[in-house]
Amino acid sequence: MSNRRDIQFHYSPHNKATVLDCSFIVDHTNGSGFGIRSLKKSGRVATVFMNTSATPGTSTNGQINPNPAAGYILVTLQDNYNTYLGGYSGFVSPPSGSPISSGLTVGQAYTIASVGASTQAQWVAAGLAPQIAAAPNASFIAKATSIAGGGTALATQFSGIDHIEVVGDANQMNNTLQGAVQGFSVGQSFILACYKNGVLTAPTDNTVIGLNFYMNNSAQGV
Repeated sequence: MSNRRDIQFHYSPHNKATVLDCSFIVDHTNGSGFGIRSLKKSGRVATVFMNTSATPGTSTNGQINPNPAAGYILVTLQDNYNTYLGGYSGFVSPPSGSPISSGLTVGQAYTIASVGASTQAQWVAAGLAPQIAAAPNASFIAKATSIAGGGTALATQFSGIDHIEVVGDANQMNNTLQGAVQGFSVGQSFILACYKNGVLTAPTDNTVIGLNFYMNNSAQGV
C-alpha cells in the first residue's frame, strides 16, 4: 500500500532463510477450545493452542489442544526446519470497561467503539489525529473529556505480560516421529511462556499477540 520504493528482497547469510508469522486474540473461554480466536497465520503455521476453560478443541488436522497451564502458548508448524534462528513477539492492549462518550481522561489512550453520529471534526476535537479517518478500533490520545455527537470510545488496559520466551531448545522440537505415533501430520513445535516480572502469567483476555519465527530451511547452514 505504501507508494515508496521499498526494498523488495530480503538478504541473509543463511540458506533458505524463512520468516513465519501469526497473530491471534487470547480468549481462554472461547468455545473452540483452543484458548484463542481469530488466528491469522502464514501458510506454514498449523495450530496455536493456549489454556482453555472450555472442552479442549481438535484442529482440522486432528491435533488436540493439550490445554497447557495458563501463560503457555503451543505453536505447531506445518513443516520441520533445519534451524531456529530467532524470533520476536508483540502485543496489542485489550479494551477495558464499557463504551463511554464522556468522562475521558485527557492524555490517556482510547479506541473508538462506535463512530456514531460524531463527525470527523468532532472526533478530531476529542483527540483523533486529523489524518486518521474515524472508524471502530482506531486509537487516539484524548484531548477532551467528552465526545460530541454520540460517538463512543473504550479505554485500554495492560496486556498483563511484559515478554514471551521460548521454552527449551526449539531445534529439538522437530517432528522426527511423524506418522509413527500420531494420526495427524505436523512439523516443528514451539512452547512459549508469557511472563510478567519474571513470573509465568496468563495474558489478559482480548490481548492480541503477534509472533514471528526466523527459520533456516537448509541443512547447509550459513
